[in-house]
Amino acid sequence: MRRLTLPILGAAAILAAAALSPRAIPYDMDEFVAYHALGCAAYPLSRQLNVYREKCADDYLAPPLVSRPLPLRSYLYIGSLPIVPFYPFWRVFRDPVAARVQGALFFLLAVHLFSRLLGARVGTMLLAALVFPLFAGAFLVDTGPVGISLVLLAAALLLVRGVAEAETPRQAWPRAAAAGAAVFLGVWVKLNFVWMLPAVLLFWAFSARRSPRTRAALLRVQAPALAAFLVPAAWLMLARTPTGERYYDVVRLGAMSADPEAIATQAGTLAGYFLDGSAAVPRVLSFPWAASDLVPCLLTSLLLVWGLRRARGGEVALWLVGAVLTFALMLPSARAWAAHHFVLGLVFVVLALAGSLRRLREERPRLFRAAAVVVAAYWLSLAARWPAATVDPRDSFGKDRLLAFVRASGLDRRTVQLHVSWGTYYIAHLFGDRSQAVLFSRKLPDDPQMLTSARAAAGALGRGVLVVTRSLDKLDTEPMRQVLGPPRATHDFDGWWAVEYLR
Repeated sequence: MRRLTLPILGAAAILAAAALSPRAIPYDMDEFVAYHALGCAAYPLSRQLNVYREKCADDYLAPPLVSRPLPLRSYLYIGSLPIVPFYPFWRVFRDPVAARVQGALFFLLAVHLFSRLLGARVGTMLLAALVFPLFAGAFLVDTGPVGISLVLLAAALLLVRGVAEAETPRQAWPRAAAAGAAVFLGVWVKLNFVWMLPAVLLFWAFSARRSPRTRAALLRVQAPALAAFLVPAAWLMLARTPTGERYYDVVRLGAMSADPEAIATQAGTLAGYFLDGSAAVPRVLSFPWAASDLVPCLLTSLLLVWGLRRARGGEVALWLVGAVLTFALMLPSARAWAAHHFVLGLVFVVLALAGSLRRLREERPRLFRAAAVVVAAYWLSLAARWPAATVDPRDSFGKDRLLAFVRASGLDRRTVQLHVSWGTYYIAHLFGDRSQAVLFSRKLPDDPQMLTSARAAAGALGRGVLVVTRSLDKLDTEPMRQVLGPPRATHDFDGWWAVEYLR
């Protein structure tokens, strides 16, 4: 009973922390980018009127053999699949906190699946996942999307092991096909999932060596896995965008460069995440550096060296090689610098850590408890330093209070919203009255034609215009004065403003 009570209490604490997190960590607009197509479906006026940046028409792709375009993506290079698990949270909460609660559940699910993969206790896997706060933080403030990608990775790895353990082809083929499908879903979410494929293939080879079945039999079951991955992947990548491009040409992983200087720069950035335990935890906050920020890196190094020596390689070495392969494939990409991309390689370090901690728990339980104390102490040090952390002005608490005010005051249904600064659009697009109309372009204050169109739309609906900005000076333009006239009311939220025009 005790073995169940502690994990349940731990899970409840993590979920409660996620639900309360907006009080300590402001929202990052990119937490909601993966759900853009949901906002387009839920708010007809936004879909109709936002013909500027991030317009709903851009979410549609025309795949081969399909007569009409489908909403297969939510952003230029992010698929719309994350909407499926997010939808129940969105329906229940009707508030941005839905993303945080979902992130916590994805974290718990990933910990559970990875613990099954390693044959470790959930508590051991949880400890490994908390060594680097960046890892857990990437689930909570998920700007990747990270959570769904790592859950799909865990599912694929479990299915790969299931293929190797299957006693008959009849048992192996469905698991192989499911593994291929899980990988395809990961690629649909975001193409950088392919960075992790060499590690998945390495685990396949590792599992095959331990399988009692013949090599020929294992090779035969690769066919359904490849078919389940390649057929839908080709169908998706060959789809046409609204501008006529192939989807693959749009979502390629940024500018790839073999330039040693560029690769060294990316490597330095990623190494910084290893060396600084408070880096990007989450990215909306910046902690002043402290010597204690070396603790996660030093603890990880000690545990991995011990685990490698005790296990003489084994799965600890396997996961570390997987991490090296992932980072090596990541480095030539111009997008490798982002913390949520770093996590795609860090996950294999976390798996290696879990393998070491599992052995440490079995052989040296006192040292295991000491490691847990060190991890908890570092998290407490972050909490103590929280007041000194600075917030990115684009992601400040002010914008969250502004958006909550718009919803609570009914401005979402009485106005056409023009978001002219980065930081609010994706959130406003997803939460508000069903009749809301949310438009986004940083060019709006300077473009008389765009402003005239927005005013006409507001007039046809019998509404005013609400401009949301991070700079009042941005609204001091001739087109704004000529088209919208003087403001009727200005609402100040600590560096963010909501300004009412007309009516």
